[in-house]
Amino acid sequence: MARLEKVIFIFFAVLAVLPLLLPDWPYWGRVLSSALMLSSLALAQNVLLGYTGYPAFGGIAFFGIGGYTTAILMKSYSVPFLPSLLVGGMVAGFTALIIAPPLMRLKSHYFAITTLALQLALGEVVANLEFTGGTDGINLPIYRGPFEGYFFHFMFLFLALISFLINLWVDRSVFGYALKAIREDEVAAESVGVNTVLFKSFSFGISSFLTGLVGGVYAYWITYIDPTSMFDPLLSVKTFVALLLGGVGTTIGPLLGAFLLEMVSEIVWSGLTEVHGIILGLLIVLGILLVPRGILGVR
Repeated sequence: MARLEKVIFIFFAVLAVLPLLLPDWPYWGRVLSSALMLSSLALAQNVLLGYTGYPAFGGIAFFGIGGYTTAILMKSYSVPFLPSLLVGGMVAGFTALIIAPPLMRLKSHYFAITTLALQLALGEVVANLEFTGGTDGINLPIYRGPFEGYFFHFMFLFLALISFLINLWVDRSVFGYALKAIREDEVAAESVGVNTVLFKSFSFGISSFLTGLVGGVYAYWITYIDPTSMFDPLLSVKTFVALLLGGVGTTIGPLLGAFLLEMVSEIVWSGLTEVHGIILGLLIVLGILLVPRGILGVR
């Protein structure tokens, strides 16, 4: 696995220079940015599901929190993008830590359904608040500055790299070993002195912080956000599919799964526009059936 991880660092280096090499960059920039965004979300979700064993079907709630916090700070208070982004991630992470103690006492599908309900509820709340723009949403300025045309590619690349490094740390740290113990047998972990609620809460907070950062970059990238785009259940589905295709609980799998899903989706969409949803759905089902543990699915 160590050799594969070195290959991933080379892959990140290649992605960093691609803007200088690829013709038709506006098209490829959109495709690669989408793939990197999905990679970041899958890697963030992997901290919670892959290592802790808790599936947050509504994890995109924190994507929306991060995106809206970033957008409101930029639009209403004229805060520069990078500080707004950091605050957006922190708000998402702290929100997760606040609700984690009661939420983390739920297990398996109860936890998954509760997080999904949270996502849907937050979308409705945001749609009815004046300072969030309600259903009209928020318009953000178009980015004008250094690396214009490449800026968001580099931002998503940076987030994917940070998310990958955090997954590496979790995989090999004492903290990560505690999370794996919880994943395998929570009762046994408690019996040997692991504070399961505390460790699960921190896992939830890390995952939500990373997800919030991705939401903030996405909000500035598309320049217009509304509750539908920022709390989209389909994005939760894509994140889980990418994670399952690549391999839950692996450091590299979420990245590979996200790129595979995004590239296949782009090929199918460009060639079979009218039925691309059906074809893509069938390909995903076949992939999960043929490789149920994912490409690198070793738990």
